[in-house]
Amino acid sequence: MENADEFQPWLRERVRSGDITHIAPTTDLIAFYTSTLRDEFAPKVRRTIAPLAEIENCLIKTRFAAVGAAAGYPTLATAAPDNAETAAAAASALGYPVMLKPKSHLAVGFAERGRLLLNEADVVRHYRRYDAVRGQESIAATYPELLWPLMQRYVPSARNRVYSVTGIKDADGGVLTAHVSYKREQWPPDVGVSTVQVGCDDARILESGLQIVNQFLSRGIFEIELVADGETLYAIDLNPRAFGFIELDIARGADLPWLWFRSTVEPLAPEPLPVCRVSVEARDWLVHLMNTLARYTGADAFPLERRDVNRPRRSVSMLGSWSDPLPMIIGNLYLLRHPRKVLRSQFALMRSLATVKPV
Repeated sequence: MENADEFQPWLRERVRSGDITHIAPTTDLIAFYTSTLRDEFAPKVRRTIAPLAEIENCLIKTRFAAVGAAAGYPTLATAAPDNAETAAAAASALGYPVMLKPKSHLAVGFAERGRLLLNEADVVRHYRRYDAVRGQESIAATYPELLWPLMQRYVPSARNRVYSVTGIKDADGGVLTAHVSYKREQWPPDVGVSTVQVGCDDARILESGLQIVNQFLSRGIFEIELVADGETLYAIDLNPRAFGFIELDIARGADLPWLWFRSTVEPLAPEPLPVCRVSVEARDWLVHLMNTLARYTGADAFPLERRDVNRPRRSVSMLGSWSDPLPMIIGNLYLLRHPRKVLRSQFALMRSLATVKPV
């Protein structure tokens, strides 16, 4: 949205007038603003909106790490200096390479994705105070710490195997349904969004993810990301909203948008999922096309023997369905604002992935 600071008063007026009765939690900002106006909604809808404290603990990564550590969950070593002078010492204590990323996409937007810092020179070059996104200055004023990034210990498996536990939780009935999948490809590398998400079944990851979700979130659609370091699972992100590969859950029998809407009408109880006997993956069709073109040039990130082993037999589109292509078109147009940069980065990613052994 062009000016988010104007959105909240506009939204409050529309909710009070009855023009808007439901708001689907589709982005961090929408989830945040809906939560700030939670008391304005009718009781049946209000029961599906997470309290603001829960949204803050999910969307602000330093709070997420602190609450998780206090609850006894494994937490990646994290540092959050509020000046560039102490950042190099903090990074050295974590041990290179380290991940640099925003504490939250609130206030700074999604243009700031983060990066992998390999040495002190990278810290000096990249550790800086962010600018608030135009229209989100009031969020930056409320949470000034969000304008400084954080650094976190890097786990190599995060490049091609970040697990997600996704589902929906009812305020009274608990978790209604949940699935496990993993991010096999992402863009940009190490810090990007999923471009290939593969459904899988893993009881240990499912149980670990739901334990953490239950600690943080009392209701709503969720996606928690976990990275494995040996036998240890670290939770690195919890999105209290719809996610880009939600079509994958729908294809596997969990229609999360429909369940969310039903929960605004009446309390729901968990129901057994239909058995999905076909392996399914979600993929970004534009990035998949670029991957295919790159393979014809010899920059094959996934050799034949790797591509053919246990590959899903069915795929769905990332960022929505072909029956409603607008979200995909908008998302890919946003990606293609700088097409030359996208192509260079994608080819570099494929060359680097060619050296990574399968997990």
